[in-house]
Amino acid sequence: MSATRYVVRLGEQTHDVSIAPQGERWSITVDGVERLVEQTVVERDQVLSLIVGDHSYLVDLVETDWETGRFVVGAIGEQVELTVRDELEAAVDALAPTAAAHGLFELRAPMPGIVLRALAAPGERVTRGQGLLVLEAMKMQNELASELDGVVQEILVKDGQLVETNALLARVTRDGEDA
Repeated sequence: MSATRYVVRLGEQTHDVSIAPQGERWSITVDGVERLVEQTVVERDQVLSLIVGDHSYLVDLVETDWETGRFVVGAIGEQVELTVRDELEAAVDALAPTAAAHGLFELRAPMPGIVLRALAAPGERVTRGQGLLVLEAMKMQNELASELDGVVQEILVKDGQLVETNALLARVTRDGEDA
């Protein structure tokens, strides 16, 4: 089975992490350094016992927000906050424009794929987080959403169209502003 890749943000640092099952253990690679990890759930959704090499750790899941990928974990007497995003979420986050602060959101393809269908039409009012398009990439359907409340100005692609990374797919403007 292939590894699942994540981008983990810990404070100001960002780490590339891949995780793959390996028998009873997990192969976890952080920034190119691989470790085999054994995991036991001590308290469901709260405490994990991890064995990494010759060291054992109790990890307390203090806060978990699976929707946003934000977690607060405690280990070795410290608590840290981290954000975990899969590859697609991280790519969308990287492309999530600061332009939304200026009243314009340009939806761009986070990776190459095929546009399956539009979920909104020009002139339609949308809210932040509302789906605009469905893009199939890496055999997965991904709903791409608006980053601001506003009106769809343009859908620039057609159903079935192949798109490359960073291709402009749609534009949304904040109410009362033009593209």
